[in-house]
Amino acid sequence: MKMIHKAWRFLGHINLFMGIIGCMVADLLLGYNQLKFHAALFDPINDMGFYRWAQTYGSHYPANTAWLFILVGLLGLLSVNTFVCTTERVWMLVKSRHAFTRRSRFLLRFGPHIMHYSMLIMFLGYLVSYLSAGTHMGKVLLPGKSITIARPARTITLDALDIDYYSGGRMIHMDRRAIDVRAVLTIRDAERCKTAELGFNSPVRFASLSIHLKTFGPQSKGGIGRKKYITVIIKNDPGMKFYFSGMVLFTLGLFMYLWDKLSRHTRQEDRA
Repeated sequence: MKMIHKAWRFLGHINLFMGIIGCMVADLLLGYNQLKFHAALFDPINDMGFYRWAQTYGSHYPANTAWLFILVGLLGLLSVNTFVCTTERVWMLVKSRHAFTRRSRFLLRFGPHIMHYSMLIMFLGYLVSYLSAGTHMGKVLLPGKSITIARPARTITLDALDIDYYSGGRMIHMDRRAIDVRAVLTIRDAERCKTAELGFNSPVRFASLSIHLKTFGPQSKGGIGRKKYITVIIKNDPGMKFYFSGMVLFTLGLFMYLWDKLSRHTRQEDRA
């Protein structure tokens, strides 16, 4: 028990926090140079995810990619340090709960700690995303046709495709050229079904999937035998639910913190 207590105290110490921050700054400076001169090694992370990237590019070019693995380890250690430090503060606050005359004042003091825990939840979301997220690039959809992706099992159908073409007289070079597109998609899995409109600035989300419009055609009006189509990028990101949960908790903690500060300032003015 004494060893566990010492380890707990060490992991939550402020000196460890400062050391981690210093190492991260040095590591990021090294990483900046690697990204600047070897960007092609890191671009595939967005498409294949960190886990598969680490097994290919990451392991084959250790001299250029080691900084990223070190950064991941430092972030993990920083998360442990934040958790231990925040948990100790929460426990101290709980032990002093009898010193508060009002329960509301006691609860508001949890605001900063909720923000710290919410940051850890968002870090967890990034970890889940890097380890398990996947991207399906350049999937082509035709009106009335469907495509199926295996992981996770989903069927995506393009129900309708409406392309707007310019028909004014002010810009002759834009005459009969496509200016906007609206696509209606239906996504199904074994349990649910969703119909939504897809646009360039309005991706469609379904569970852990997000569908983004990449291109469409035809780009000009007219022509015989020219079929309408869209090309989409499909991203599977299970970490999104952690991001949103973390952001909601962070907002709650921020409001609690500001409310506590405001109420204490008001009480001080009343006493004066």
